[in-house]
Amino acid sequence: MSTFCGGKGSVPAMTTTEIMQVFPDGLLPESLPPMEKGLASDVWLNQYIGSLKAQGRLPTIPSPQSIKSNAQGAPESLDPLKTYVERENNVDKTLRNEYCFYETRYFSSLDSFLQSIADKSFAGNKDTVIQGHLNTTRLLNQKLTLITQLANAISKQRYISVKSLQSDINSVNTNLSKRQKELLAQREIFERESAAADLHKRMVEYTTEKNRANQNLLTLYGILNVTAIAMIFYIART
Repeated sequence: MSTFCGGKGSVPAMTTTEIMQVFPDGLLPESLPPMEKGLASDVWLNQYIGSLKAQGRLPTIPSPQSIKSNAQGAPESLDPLKTYVERENNVDKTLRNEYCFYETRYFSSLDSFLQSIADKSFAGNKDTVIQGHLNTTRLLNQKLTLITQLANAISKQRYISVKSLQSDINSVNTNLSKRQKELLAQREIFERESAAADLHKRMVEYTTEKNRANQNLLTLYGILNVTAIAMIFYIART
């Protein structure tokens, strides 16, 4: 087996039933598509990936609006980017596990196929036995090839989607950098020995400024009220 799946040593012997098992909750379709020269067409791949997204099997990249709305922080469980990355990681994990699941069976089937050829002249095996191993090995080869195509196509679409959001991501990063500076400035205040006194002073200053603003508004309202009363007397006399 390949080092990609951590395979070491001899190929495990499997029964026909074990070799023909289907990976549970995998991303491969129930029946393989037409494959020309061993490969599925790009048209089929794009359509199939679209159907996986429609079924919720593949995540779609969050909208710029949802990213911007969380630019200054949100609970991790509500972070659209974090959720998207987690789901993408799960897709990668599923594809890897599915590939290794079929690779183990592929090598076991290939070993049985080669062994049946070697034993034919000794045990008098019929060609139908060899053909059966050949068909199974060919099917598993197609599944492995399709998984690699699917993983590659998903990666390309992922890259294109992220690239299209580059300007929005830059905007988010700018907001995050601004927020980071604010947090660092606040951190400096909190770490001072006089943090409580400094904050109290700022609160007093804020309250004083607020009171001044309120007083200015009250004065303005008072002037407007005097003018309104004068207008009423004027209208009444005329």
